[in-house]
Amino acid sequence: MESTENVSTMKSQTSRRSVAGRSFSLSLFGLLVLWLGLAATVAGRENPTRVATYNVRNYLSMDRLVEGKWRPDYPKPEREKKHIRKAIIAVDPDILALQEIGSPAHLEELRRDLAMEGLAFTGAALLEAHDSERHLAALWKPEVDAAIREHPNLPIKYLGKVDFVKRGMLEIQVADTKGGWSVFVLHLKSKYTTEKSDPLSAKRRALEGRAARDRIIRVYPDLESERFLIAGDFNDSPDSSVLRALTKKGERVLSFPIDCVDTDRERWTHYYRKADTYARIDYILASPGWAELKAASGAIHDPLDFYEGSDHRIVYVDISAN
Repeated sequence: MESTENVSTMKSQTSRRSVAGRSFSLSLFGLLVLWLGLAATVAGRENPTRVATYNVRNYLSMDRLVEGKWRPDYPKPEREKKHIRKAIIAVDPDILALQEIGSPAHLEELRRDLAMEGLAFTGAALLEAHDSERHLAALWKPEVDAAIREHPNLPIKYLGKVDFVKRGMLEIQVADTKGGWSVFVLHLKSKYTTEKSDPLSAKRRALEGRAARDRIIRVYPDLESERFLIAGDFNDSPDSSVLRALTKKGERVLSFPIDCVDTDRERWTHYYRKADTYARIDYILASPGWAELKAASGAIHDPLDFYEGSDHRIVYVDISAN
């Protein structure tokens, strides 16, 4: 069953403009004209909203190897957390979609530590679905007027049995002057599996993608006129059945990928150290009705030390919603 929780907060934001070396020999009329011109410029300027997605790699307590020692039920090391915060602060998103957060206490810890370092998120949500350890979550700034709709139960039929999308789907509903828009957050099944009949969990992941797609269509049946993003870790390549499921259903277009690149024009978002391979598995997709985003491009934050915090890199896009 879906539940809806309103967790919106608003805060005014002022912009500062410095003017140096200006001559003050203007007439009163000239000053008035100048003031009106500046006011019109400020009023007409759109402030983009930055939406980012980030898999923060096991931001939870678990059995893990720390400094060569096996430690049971151990939190994410502080050194890794520092790199996570460093990356988030560098991107400075207005809305941050998160994957692999543990408990609400872990999310609150991250929110609090970011605030102490100068990045304040007053909105927070965590979805508890069918994975008891790794959850979807979101943080947003006070300027974002947001509410949350939860989709914890997305049924699939897998290997002859009724099952569910493990982490469900979290929806962030953002209010604006055009009627609002949403960010759907996903973290689909990883390729790790012990199921011999489904190597790399390809079948299950495709089913999860289709279940998420069908729920989005139920929420937004008029795809051609609605505005939404689908963001997260899909654990699959651009040519996979997962991406086909999340971009089309039959002849209907559900979404299109926003092209996101790093400073070297590369598109990989995940590094698998064991196999020494790079892959694009994190995405931001946009609805076909969001015409302003059809020519949009996003970015991938690419510090050299990204792996110290997570095996994923942050993906983000700036959108002008109003």
